[in-house]
Amino acid sequence: MTEHELLTQIPPNADYQEQPTLHPQQEYSANFIKPEQATLSENDVHTTDYFNNVKQTALRDISVIESLAKAGILNPTQGQHLANYILNKAQQVLANQPKPDKVQPTSGINDFVKEKPDFFNKNGRAKVLDYLKNSNSNFDKDGIAQISQLIEAIEQSAIEGYLQEQAHLKSLNDENEAAKLRLRANAQNQNPQENKSRIFTREQIGKMSGAEFAKHEKAIMEQVKKGLIR
Repeated sequence: MTEHELLTQIPPNADYQEQPTLHPQQEYSANFIKPEQATLSENDVHTTDYFNNVKQTALRDISVIESLAKAGILNPTQGQHLANYILNKAQQVLANQPKPDKVQPTSGINDFVKEKPDFFNKNGRAKVLDYLKNSNSNFDKDGIAQISQLIEAIEQSAIEGYLQEQAHLKSLNDENEAAKLRLRANAQNQNPQENKSRIFTREQIGKMSGAEFAKHEKAIMEQVKKGLIR
């Protein structure tokens, strides 16, 4: 407001009229209002920038009142009346500020599914989609895309781990089969005459390797049955 507009707000009997008050912190013991003492409530104000603009305007008008009081144009009662008027007017402006419509954030899930409709239909991915929908987090499309890349990386790692395990099991199986073939070959190549003429002792059998035992197993078992081993 200009000085003229402020002065027009002074009632004729301002010297004697009981002045309106807002809150205890807005009443002043000095002869005129200090701008730094003026307070406004931000309750129900939804736009911080709007609130700050109203507050700054009110403080600027109170500074004008202070200047008028220092110049002797206003007496303390008139200054108090004008300051209360300014503050009440500011509170009314803030109270009448329309509440902005709440903008619902766009879910990145819907945008992602539009581009890749079948991505979350594979295997256990549907559970991931349910978790994202029910979580309090709001991911944009780029965030969902990063999650999809993580899912694919985990799946690929699981596949590679399975293939490595299968390759290891096959290697063990091949080694076992090769060992069996060697044992059979040794058994077939053994000298029957040697086994018949040779009587094994418990000590000899105990010191045999697996391959040696397999080679002489048939003769040893026959000698055991006959009670020849001592």
